[in-house]
Amino acid sequence: MTSASVFFKRFFSILTTLSILFATLVSEHSSAPEFIPGEELPQTPFSCAAETEKDAAASEDLALAFNAVYHLFGGVDRERLLVSDLGNEPTWYEWNALKTAWCSDEALIRGAKNRIRDFPQTDNGYFWSWGDSPCWHSGNGVLHYDGQFRYVTAVAEFLRWAGETSFLDEVDTNTYGTDLAVDASKGRTVYEKCVLAMRYAADELDGRNGLITITERSAYLADGVTRFDIGSDGNPVWNNTGRAGSSPSNYWDNLCFGNQDAYETALYYNALNSMRDIELMRGDTEAAAEYSALAEKVRTSFDSAFWNCLTGRYIACVDADGKRWDPGLTFLNVEALAYGLGDAEKAKKIFSWLDGTRIVASDSLRGKDIMDYAVFLNRNCGKGTVKGSMPFAPMTNTLSIERLSGLGEPWWCSLNGAINIGFRNNAFYGQHLENGGYIFYPVYYELAARQRYLGADSVMKRAGELADVYRFNGFNAGIGWADGITGVFPESGIVSRAFVSSLAGVDAAVDGLTIRPDVPSGVKTLGVDEMQYRGVPVTVSVGTEGLVLTAGSALSGILRYFPPASGTHTVTVTSADGTESSGSLTTDAQGAIVIDMTAENAVKIVVS
Repeated sequence: MTSASVFFKRFFSILTTLSILFATLVSEHSSAPEFIPGEELPQTPFSCAAETEKDAAASEDLALAFNAVYHLFGGVDRERLLVSDLGNEPTWYEWNALKTAWCSDEALIRGAKNRIRDFPQTDNGYFWSWGDSPCWHSGNGVLHYDGQFRYVTAVAEFLRWAGETSFLDEVDTNTYGTDLAVDASKGRTVYEKCVLAMRYAADELDGRNGLITITERSAYLADGVTRFDIGSDGNPVWNNTGRAGSSPSNYWDNLCFGNQDAYETALYYNALNSMRDIELMRGDTEAAAEYSALAEKVRTSFDSAFWNCLTGRYIACVDADGKRWDPGLTFLNVEALAYGLGDAEKAKKIFSWLDGTRIVASDSLRGKDIMDYAVFLNRNCGKGTVKGSMPFAPMTNTLSIERLSGLGEPWWCSLNGAINIGFRNNAFYGQHLENGGYIFYPVYYELAARQRYLGADSVMKRAGELADVYRFNGFNAGIGWADGITGVFPESGIVSRAFVSSLAGVDAAVDGLTIRPDVPSGVKTLGVDEMQYRGVPVTVSVGTEGLVLTAGSALSGILRYFPPASGTHTVTVTSADGTESSGSLTTDAQGAIVIDMTAENAVKIVVS
């Protein structure tokens, strides 16, 4: 028996059984702090001032919704935290970066970076699926590939907010196990890991041709002999075909993604753009251009391969037999749009489907019910639990797996028979988070895509709906297996990022800070504090009267602020020595006021 076989056999012999994992999930849900109706949360870091008194209630709801998510799920408020602060697998790393890179909690940021630096990677660049195993814990030979992409995206996000690249040079000093082909990461820098991950995606996952295609080749190490997916009996296992009953390929570990995989391809597109930024920050414009060109190729291929003209949405995958699977995956569609895939016409179709104004006749869940928390609660907590309607989060799939599967094998991974679809089983449609239930984190991508294609008013309406649910149960229904929001779902915290990036429009770029607000109707100002940029505390206020940017010490980099109207604006800059200077600046061809914060030694910038 090879050393790799012994290694895998040893690991799989000690894997936690799924029943224990499930018990842990339920326990973590039930041990979450109890919500006290009317409890006052800190009214930070988000604030919203209304234009008029009649707009006050909606403005208060806007701030309430995002502040509640930030304190309950963001990892920054340990006293109230309803989730673990950070996930331990590369799947979570992008989400950790989205919720921490901009905030002022340096300990949380450092903890997230340490996990990235030290995570195991194989000889040819594959990141392990789980923290202590190359395979996912739910079954022998189950490989997840989404960590390849989310790892790289996380690194880019931390670099942009830090404004420098020293993190790329940090070195992994750990080895897990004795087979160095299985964990060859000791001595690798973060940058080397990113390059190898992208090379693995391009070569072993066929990304160079424009689509992520998972084949049996994807299960081999660089030596061409050793395989990742060795079962507990020591024999090779491979089943990422996308067919009904096949192994899952990502975080959504009951769904049979695989072969030509839409989810992985969307993540790959985002990772290519992230790697472009990493190379730009390193000064390698040639490498950056290559990643950018490949991203454009993926963008074109994605729409061609995965758009379903009949249902007006993206499918999940094309399996190894050429069959196209379309369960109506809401999370996949909004995430693709948020990354910039698709176009305005496709976005219109997707949101009309989600919002219930367009009916897909073949679906199990239609119209307003797709977003209705009342329907979900009445189904899981007893009829009559909630009266009326309560929009909250899109249900995971609008076509039940039971109906999708027909008379053959279901498009479902039961995780060795522990989670089964079908009437009276524990994953019957509407009673499981991957079959008619919901997971909360995709709401971030939904809101980001709404702002991109429908504008800020659409986001503000949704924020009011989130605020209603918070007042109802504090985002803590305690249902367990049907909803994915508390307990082991630290990714819930990314929803608050929509206020920062989509509404206030604050984002870190390769060479500085970009502020492109989209202020909803009836709102005078949006404020964000408890931020940090390049290690400096920052507070931002944007609105109808312009921008106020205040920092704890001198800022560096370029500021690009996009005011509500192009033209000439008054700019006042206060330097670190207290000197104040005013003048006029005119927006550039892109509509931005551009200020060199380093040259100005700026601690405060006001644009009106």
